[in-house]
Order: sequence, then structure tokens, then C-alpha cells
Amino acid sequence: MTAIAILLATGAAIAWALETVLSKPALRHMDMFSYGALRPLFALMFVVPYGILTAGFGFPGWRLLAIAAVAGIIDSFVGSMLFYYAVHRVSAHEATSLSNTAPFWGVITSILILGEPMQPILILAAVCVVLGALFLVNKSDEKSSFSFSLRALPALAAGILWGFVETVPVKYCFANGMTAMTFQLTLIVSSGAAWGIAAALRSRRTPLRFPIRGVGFAFVTAVLGYGVGWILWLSGVSMAPASLLSPVRGSMTLFTFLFSVVLLHERPSKRSALGALFVLCGVLLVSVFGSA
Repeated sequence: MTAIAILLATGAAIAWALETVLSKPALRHMDMFSYGALRPLFALMFVVPYGILTAGFGFPGWRLLAIAAVAGIIDSFVGSMLFYYAVHRVSAHEATSLSNTAPFWGVITSILILGEPMQPILILAAVCVVLGALFLVNKSDEKSSFSFSLRALPALAAGILWGFVETVPVKYCFANGMTAMTFQLTLIVSSGAAWGIAAALRSRRTPLRFPIRGVGFAFVTAVLGYGVGWILWLSGVSMAPASLLSPVRGSMTLFTFLFSVVLLHERPSKRSALGALFVLCGVLLVSVFGSA
């Protein structure tokens, strides 16, 4: 069961990595608010039929519904806005590497708040992921220097929010009877409402734009991020401790590194390659020893 959960979490990381890489060209064709408001609508077109055909949706009670709604606003509105701000100003692999400190925060919060057992190997795996991210954002190839753009720091804030939401609220809602599909639907609706309000306020000063190419990117990233990524992640979290799967999410850095080179033709430095290696080590640690 643990092996299946790790595979599902890795699949989620691949989907999210592709989503974040594609957000770079998407934001060249569409402003952040138009893009953010449109994606939840496309996501509903995918998630609602999927939910009806599989587990269905249920009413878990107003308390759990409120927790999931707040989680959606924090993760997919505030967190995404911070990430979009960063990725619009720095390279995709640089912004994503900082946001991918999320596994570290996921491990820490699941232990401190959820009371999950502390396993040294999980902390070591998370540290490897964070070290990899730091190497990936370093702009200098000199051993004696380290520097990164302050413009990418909002991505770090996004990582903190994502790491918390993807572990603590998810596990809490699951433990109290909320189904994965209900949580996912609530997340999409709440974040979509927040993006809609923000876009409406923005439109008073600057008209929203929906160019065809931008709409196409919005559709693809919505299916990948809101849809496939969350379905795989929630399925994995329902099978294994959040602290075990959070470092696996760190493989997103490695996949983003590869996708940014292949799709965006970015040219990472030697330190970036070393960072990707650290991330791979972290994933292998949790995959091989985490279930022992």
C-alpha cells in the first residue's frame, strides 16, 4: 500500500511540475488575474464528472467544509498568486525550486500539528530536497559565492503555504470523514471564488484579457494542477502518512528542472544539476527507507 501511495505522490509531482513550467509561457499571453479566474472553471469541467463517476460527493458538515474552503483559498489563491508573481519575473526552474521547499514544511507541520511520528530518515529526505532547491536557485557557479534573486522570494512563501495545506488540512479532513473528491471540489470552488472576486476588482482598472493561446494554457494547466495532480496526491495521502509523502513531492523540483530545459529551453548552471541530484537523493531516501 505504501509503495502505491509513493507512486501516486510521484505522479502528482509530475503533473504539478508540468503545470508550473507551462505557467511561465501562459503568463506571457494572459495576465495573472484572468489566468487565475479561468482555471477553476476548466477544473470543474474535469473534476465534477470524474467525482460523479467514481466516489461521488458528500456533505461532511459545515466545519470540515469551512476548513477545506480556507485551505483552498490559502493554497490555490494566495499560494498560487505568490508563485505567479515570482515565475513571471525569474526562470521557471528557479521559482519552482524555492516553492518546492514545501516538502520540508509539510514534514514539519505534519509532525508538530498532526502528531505523526518523527522518523530521522524523513527529516533527512526533506533536508536533501531543500538543499537541492537552494543549489538550483544559486546564480553563481563559483564555490565561494551564493546568490539568488530576491524577486523569487514570493515563491518561497508559496512553498510554505503549499506544504502546510497539502498535509495538515488534508489529513485532518480525511480523519474526520471527508472524502477526497469532496475536499478537492471544495478547494476548487473556494479558490475559484477568491480568484473571481480578485479578477472583478482588477477589471475596474484594467480590462481582463482572454487570448486564445492563453485560454489554451489555462485549460491544460487546470486539468494538470487542479485535476490530475490533486486526484493523485489526495489518493496517496489517504493511503500513507503525510510526513512520508511530503518529501516525495520534492521530486517536483527534478521534473521541473527537466521540463524547463526541454520545453522552455532554459540553461541551468552546474549548481542546478547538483541541486537536481540532491532532490533525487531525497526522493530515493523516502522511497527506499521511509516504509521500512
